[in-house]
Amino acid sequence: MRNNTNFNEELDSYFYKLEQLSSKIADSITIGNFGEVTKLDLARKIILQKISKDAANLNIKNKKRLKLIWVNNCKLIEDTQSSITKKQEDFNKLRKTFKAYSQNN
Repeated sequence: MRNNTNFNEELDSYFYKLEQLSSKIADSITIGNFGEVTKLDLARKIILQKISKDAANLNIKNKKRLKLIWVNNCKLIEDTQSSITKKQEDFNKLRKTFKAYSQNN
């Protein structure tokens, strides 16, 4: 059986890494670096597997922290999706403008 202090330190480390990866994923999506997103998402999934393996041992504080990370991840995803949508709309407007100008010439 693992020492409770070591277990909590591991969880803290996992939670910190998970928060960092989520932020990096959102940044990479925003700038269009989708190759990096795949790598970061794989690392995120590995951390989630490690946390879920020990889910039965999570105390209330850690469950709340995991839920907070999940909520923050959902917000990051929503913000990223709206950013992508906005960029796509701007691109489509610009493309239509270029198309209209090229037809007039």
